[in-house]
Amino acid sequence: MFKTKGVSPNYASGSAVNIDKAIRFLEDAGVTDIQQVTRQHLDRFQALIMAKAYANSTKLSILSAVALFFRYLSDYGIIKDNPGLVIELPQKEDRIPRNIMNEEEIRFLFTLPDQSDLLGVRDLCIMSLLYSSAVRPKELFNLKLDDLDLIRNQALVRRPKNKRDRIVHFDRYTSLFLRKYLDKVRPWLLKNGTSDTFFISATGSDLLQSSWAAYFSQKYKPVMDQKFRKNITPYSFRHSSATHWLDNAARQKKDVLPFIQRQLGHESLESTVIYTHVAIEPLRQMFKMFHPREISLKAIHKIPSPDEIISKLKNDLPPPEAPQPPFPPQDS
Repeated sequence: MFKTKGVSPNYASGSAVNIDKAIRFLEDAGVTDIQQVTRQHLDRFQALIMAKAYANSTKLSILSAVALFFRYLSDYGIIKDNPGLVIELPQKEDRIPRNIMNEEEIRFLFTLPDQSDLLGVRDLCIMSLLYSSAVRPKELFNLKLDDLDLIRNQALVRRPKNKRDRIVHFDRYTSLFLRKYLDKVRPWLLKNGTSDTFFISATGSDLLQSSWAAYFSQKYKPVMDQKFRKNITPYSFRHSSATHWLDNAARQKKDVLPFIQRQLGHESLESTVIYTHVAIEPLRQMFKMFHPREISLKAIHKIPSPDEIISKLKNDLPPPEAPQPPFPPQDS
């Protein structure tokens, strides 16, 4: 069934685990023959799952797998009637991403990898590419050597979540970091193994998402937790990148949502719109400038307008120095 549908091995194995939950429930209820399963059985199973302290997405995964399983049995004539029709799937939640890093926190995090260490250089490349391209961590760790174009500063993401290849772009500083990794780090790591995956482990094998996530959690996450009190994960780079992009575009009154949708690989624009709920800095500024309660407070306390503040700052501050890049490349 899953092979015919063309889903990933992870989805298939996860669905098997979820279906096994229903089978165990039925066995405990004394049902040992699939032909004996009734709508009442599955109605009680659904009530049990909904009463669990599972996340809404977990409940949805379990119940949809069981419903699909019994639909398959019915469609292929293995059972006469489909008792799974009684299952009502919970509404999918559009959760607002949490633990978004601001640009200051991103800069601090980029200072943590030790650039005199091979793995430190690799880690900085991973973080920079995750943030710049906003790819999913799983997509990043599936990248092959031929998938990255360091001349055009773009990468080919093959068969991502919605089964469509796409091109993502990254900045020039990230490209410089990646060149350093390719020239000086990857050849040393590869001495102990063979791999055509772009990012590799200390033993020269493919670097797995789960392995690096555990490594990140042990090496870098405690520092971020202590300094900023945020639960930072590899996925936080994607959320932060999309939010910062929208923030900066909103300040310049530019509509970049369709472009962000393509970069993130969202099939529907509705999936991208959720980031507008967290890109709130321009909204905060507009609130302070134009909300009537804020205006009345400024009048009471004689708070100068934003234009007056900017004008005073321009007069008081010395001439600005030459602009520096936000994340300067490390010396070779």
